[in-house]
Amino acid sequence: MSLGIKIEESKALSISQLKGLIDQTDSQKEVLWDMTIDRYVNSINRAKIILEQESIKPYTTAGLFKNLDTFINRCKSPEFHIAFVGAIKAGKSTLINALLGKDLASTSVTPETASLTKFRSSKTTNYIKLTFYTSYEWEQLWNSVQSSKAEVFIEEYTKLNADDEKNNWLNHNELTFEIHNDVELKEQIKKWTSSKAATHYFVKEVEVGLTDFLLPEQVVFVDTPGLDDPVKYRSDITREYIDRANAVLVCVKSDALTGGELATIYSVFANTRYNPEKVYVVGTQMDTLNRPEENWRDQRQEWLKHLAKQDCYGNLQLAEKNLIGTASHFYSLLSNYQNLDEDSRFELMSTAFKFRVSTIDEHLDRLLEFTKIDLLKKKLDNEIIIKHKHLLLEDLKQNYSFLKEELVQLFQSIKQNQAELLEAANGNIEDVRKKREESLGLLQESEREKAELTRMLKQLKLLTTKRAEDLYSTIRGLGGK
Repeated sequence: MSLGIKIEESKALSISQLKGLIDQTDSQKEVLWDMTIDRYVNSINRAKIILEQESIKPYTTAGLFKNLDTFINRCKSPEFHIAFVGAIKAGKSTLINALLGKDLASTSVTPETASLTKFRSSKTTNYIKLTFYTSYEWEQLWNSVQSSKAEVFIEEYTKLNADDEKNNWLNHNELTFEIHNDVELKEQIKKWTSSKAATHYFVKEVEVGLTDFLLPEQVVFVDTPGLDDPVKYRSDITREYIDRANAVLVCVKSDALTGGELATIYSVFANTRYNPEKVYVVGTQMDTLNRPEENWRDQRQEWLKHLAKQDCYGNLQLAEKNLIGTASHFYSLLSNYQNLDEDSRFELMSTAFKFRVSTIDEHLDRLLEFTKIDLLKKKLDNEIIIKHKHLLLEDLKQNYSFLKEELVQLFQSIKQNQAELLEAANGNIEDVRKKREESLGLLQESEREKAELTRMLKQLKLLTTKRAEDLYSTIRGLGGK
């Protein structure tokens, strides 16, 4: 990357000092998992050193440094994130539970309890790791609460006297708990995320490690806050995460595709920098339709008309491949139907009746196939997970390309700005020179005029004196006669 930047000597490091910093950065850098990524990190680190110079900083933004640091951290800890996004109550958590085969992700998430929740493989033991908001982050969130007029949030926050707990948890170090069984794990998740506990407001992120999460160690499922969260700060977290995610499952209730649902889908595609291959649109809760099979068949055709447009997939073939309808809750009931309590069994049979079946055993395979959960698992395995390392590398390459373009534009802007300043400075010098010459010219002309006037005065004086002498001689001559 060629940088044509003029740095003020009084504020910038010398070339030798700058090189020393760069060499030091290279020597301290961790060995990364791919030589290409290793090279990218070197370039970004060098760019950061230059951007941190006092003469350059005024041209930069906090957002740029954040993006650079995020890229470096992603390279140092390469993780493949599959993000589940959508509106509140769109079935994100229920879908994750079905894919996990465990009832862990909270299915009663409200705008007051939303936070990033990650599920990943653990080699040794089940665990839950908690990350808390910093004071600065909380201030940003609270300002968003007030500007968003999130009345329910404020009412519940006040009711639980959460302000009394705030100082105990803001800026708190990460907490990690080893978990010995699923019951304890679910209780811990509920303890730190339940809307009944004041502490949940200050939990920024929950990471759940599972020994039976049968996916590669790098692959992480991420349950996100709703895109329509009344607290804008939290919905913005999801929008930022969509761009960071390597694959996105956008969950939309299957009963209808209204303007709100379309807006959600369009925003997801926009936040993926229009990289449609990484987006899967999941029609959720198909089992809630009156006639699930027929109704979804009709809905699917309507959805495809919109999804095939340029703002989404851009073609019908990709839209058909990446659109899938699911019935996650129905799947979970079917998978465990022999161990259900009376209420859950009644719920299962009520849904099964929509398919004109009276017994589960005889039609279990057909009902499970309808839920499309096993199909979605296969798609994720074959299209994403099996090649997640390659996809992750390609994502990082693309991310680096965007950063490089942004840096090049910044440096070109700095160079252009300095060229204009130099031109203006040269212009000022030229103006001064011209004015000086004009002044000198005027001064010289004035001196010439002054000399000429003096000469004329002298000549006049001489003439006057001579004329007076002649007149005096004449008078004396007249008197002598």
